[in-house]
Amino acid sequence: MRCSVRAYRDRPLLVFRLEAAADLAGFATQIFDAPSVAWPWLRADRRAPRGLPDGARVFGHQYTEFALPTFSDPGCASFVLLPFRPAIVMPLLFTAPDGRTLLVAPLDAFHEQVIAVPRDREHSDAGVRCGWHGDLDVAPAGFATELAVWAGSGPRACLDAWAGFLRERHATVRPGRYADALGARLSYWTDNGAAYCRDHVPFDVVQLDSWFYPHETLRPFDDPDISVPPTGLVRWDARPDILPDGIPALRRALGDPPLATHCRHFASASPYFELHDAWRDGDRAHPKDAALYEELLHQASQWGVVTFEHDWLVECFLGVRGLREAPGRARAWQEGLDAAAARNGMTLQWCMASPADFLQTLTLRHVTSIRTSGDYKYFVGNGALWAWFLYNNALARALGLLPFKDVFLTRTDGDGPRDGDPHAEAEALIATLSAGPVGIGDRVGRTETDLLWRCCRRDGVIVKPDAPIAALDRCFRAHVLLEPVPLLAATHSQHTAGRWVYAVSLHASNHDGPLRFRFDLADLGADRPTAPVIAWDWRSGALERVEPDGGFDLVLPKLGWDYRVLAPILPGEIAVVGDVSLYATAGDKRIADVRSVAGGAEVDVFGAPLERVCITGWAARRPARAELREPGAKRALDVAWDAATGRFDVSLEVPASGSAQVAIACG
Repeated sequence: MRCSVRAYRDRPLLVFRLEAAADLAGFATQIFDAPSVAWPWLRADRRAPRGLPDGARVFGHQYTEFALPTFSDPGCASFVLLPFRPAIVMPLLFTAPDGRTLLVAPLDAFHEQVIAVPRDREHSDAGVRCGWHGDLDVAPAGFATELAVWAGSGPRACLDAWAGFLRERHATVRPGRYADALGARLSYWTDNGAAYCRDHVPFDVVQLDSWFYPHETLRPFDDPDISVPPTGLVRWDARPDILPDGIPALRRALGDPPLATHCRHFASASPYFELHDAWRDGDRAHPKDAALYEELLHQASQWGVVTFEHDWLVECFLGVRGLREAPGRARAWQEGLDAAAARNGMTLQWCMASPADFLQTLTLRHVTSIRTSGDYKYFVGNGALWAWFLYNNALARALGLLPFKDVFLTRTDGDGPRDGDPHAEAEALIATLSAGPVGIGDRVGRTETDLLWRCCRRDGVIVKPDAPIAALDRCFRAHVLLEPVPLLAATHSQHTAGRWVYAVSLHASNHDGPLRFRFDLADLGADRPTAPVIAWDWRSGALERVEPDGGFDLVLPKLGWDYRVLAPILPGEIAVVGDVSLYATAGDKRIADVRSVAGGAEVDVFGAPLERVCITGWAARRPARAELREPGAKRALDVAWDAATGRFDVSLEVPASGSAQVAIACG
């Protein structure tokens, strides 16, 4: 082995390198989270005196499905870990009370490198071992891995710098926010046992979950028991007991919508492996090349599938030792699937991804979304899932990935947990601000369409921010579930006239009492305004001028939430909040642009033809006039203005072209 470390002059970075100097074999420990080779090996008892400030915290993502976010003290022996998953947490972020952060994370070989932490305090002497996982048993001469230690002013800054470096190193190409139908328009998901209903609801894609194909142990269908047996896929085709006429007949009955289809890990007993070579491990198996996936995706293309959702990714990798025994096998699997998706004209969604699966997307081009939290209404409650989602979104956002929150229900009432959700509004809000897919799973006749219109236009196009909403730095210095602290998150829309910031506060803590706290604009980090803004209280409709060093005092009940839109004040003392009937009031599929012009503002508006739209904002003086501009024509629009609050509203009907320009002149 060759071990080396290098430092950079132009960035706060150390890189630890491990390299096989000769062909190696037979060195596995046979325990995945017991590295055979560790470099570096971090020990709390070897830390320099006062090398870490008092009150520092450690945050990371356990090697689980959906990369469970977890915290520890600086000894790294008090992480809350799922006991049935490896004691591996990556990346690791050490954060001081003043925000300064060190990040420890791989730069390559994402499925071969691990950061193993003590399972509990009784094993704290083991320290943090960064190296090759214990199931790696073969390494050809020249095989090398690199691990980074990165310094930054805060957790999000470290994540962004590290991930930016990775995206440049791997020449990563990401699809856009509207690259496929699943991300562009509302979708309907059937994993809640829901029955599809298209009337008056602008769904586009319909997702078929794992109930549609046979597993070794069949998943219940149309049954109050929604547990999902963990056994593998036997055959990826319609179950004859449910869909005797097959997927094409189902699609025709639904009106021929585009489909998204679920897939999971394979069972050893699958007849596919009579034709395709595979690694077998007990009741699990995994194909040795991409030929089987090529067949499945070709079949899917004939069904009208536009997005192939690969679920149970962590089970594929941890369930079959052959996939782990030699370097590059997991990468080849995922790159082969990515290439098959390209050849069959579809996109991919990653689900139940481990941290390694998040990172391997750096070499993939057709993953348009990734699930970043556990299953809705399945394992934990709303608050825990909000935290899971918003912490993981910080990682996904840094990597350029679009998160998917999972399906949700739109009604606040219901006869049971599968028929409604008292927190549906908060679910819809963060789903929309994710910049990824928005999917619902209501039963027939149970969809709350008024809530849907806050997510999308009347043609079903989701109105999104420019980037995924994610937890702010403040949330990495305290555990928002186990401590009485708020969960704060933000994202933005960028226009010519400036940046519109969407700031969400949630009481996700296990503490039952109300949370009283101050949300300072300084907490917004890179989204912090540098000039005064108008803050629109989305829930109350109140407008307030806030200085850059200001903020707002909040009191939230258990699972309560607050939502503010911060709009820049333009020359002429006018601010355009946008379409306040939507969560993303200035999202570019509604407000394509805002420009400051002499005496007022110009607003480019997108919408479904003939859709009614109202543009809301603030003006210090009564606006003198507003007009709708189309090629070769101008038409005056009514402007309502409230002198007490400064609020103005301009209503219009979107022309048949689907776009218009609105000019607002100050008084």
